[in-house]
Amino acid sequence: MRRSIAVTITGLLFAFSLWTSSAAAEPNLKKVKLAYAGWGVAAAIGYVGVDAGLFKKYDLDVKEVLITDAIDGGIQALIGVDFVLGFGNPLTILHPILEGADIVFLGSHVSMEQYKLGVSPDIATVKDLKGKKMGVSALGRKSDLIARVLLRRAGLDPLKDVKIVGAGFSPERAVALSKNLIQGAPLSPDIASQAKKLGIKVLDVKKVPVITALLMTTRSFIKRDRETVRRFIKAYLTAIHYYLTQPAESIAIIKKYLATTDPTAAETVYGSFAAQLRPLPALNRESVQAIIDAVSVADQRAKSLEQSDLFDSRFLEELKTSGFIDNLYSEKVSL
Repeated sequence: MRRSIAVTITGLLFAFSLWTSSAAAEPNLKKVKLAYAGWGVAAAIGYVGVDAGLFKKYDLDVKEVLITDAIDGGIQALIGVDFVLGFGNPLTILHPILEGADIVFLGSHVSMEQYKLGVSPDIATVKDLKGKKMGVSALGRKSDLIARVLLRRAGLDPLKDVKIVGAGFSPERAVALSKNLIQGAPLSPDIASQAKKLGIKVLDVKKVPVITALLMTTRSFIKRDRETVRRFIKAYLTAIHYYLTQPAESIAIIKKYLATTDPTAAETVYGSFAAQLRPLPALNRESVQAIIDAVSVADQRAKSLEQSDLFDSRFLEELKTSGFIDNLYSEKVSL
């Protein structure tokens, strides 16, 4: 039965588990459970994949399951299933791995965020923040991850060279800058514009990648059923292509699941998610390193994590080099 769910752009847990028993009516299909809490880019791709018959194209029979837990609880409850697609607090994502859970990331969706960097008058470049305080909303939140990327780009170690402190949302961070309580802070463009009018110094910085969803499985499942993993990823990439190249049909599918009276809601959601999608949801090293840095503050064990400890990119690389993506897209795409 289809479920109509409210739009909550932030917050997503989208998980699915596979088992190998044959379906009675369709003996060649492998049954797939897709479970999610909330509404986000992965849920949209999942719905499109199911409604457009794209998972069945790869012999997967999908059953959608709504999880009513909070995001953190949902992730904890799903440890041990075959696949998880979603993203919550970085600590929640990495803590099970640090505790020995057999989890590995296969890919990631990334949103490029445009922020400005508010600084105190004596700061000329990001590198000048060494030994200073950088204000963010909270550990693991978007502004925290953005701050860590900006610091790494400037050659600074966010764990050693700068003290990152909670200073509230962008307006509160601007106030803290004006009082010299902090010497740097990522600011949203609109707040940065207002801050400039108040005499706060603002540096322009390049867009920063922020992970919005991770595709996860277990190494043991890959070892046990590599072909099913490959087929799911093929189906998921095909659903991304459908979403990007057939907007009218995708919007119609999204409308089925939105409990809203706003006639433009589906179009707004579609556009927001489309901006996060690329043909290949490949690893973004800057955004992953920011997560590792953020978690290291709360759990020292994360300092020893390498990105290769977290990601297994073989399936995406295989599909990229095999020409699978090129065959999906008639136009040239940037991977």
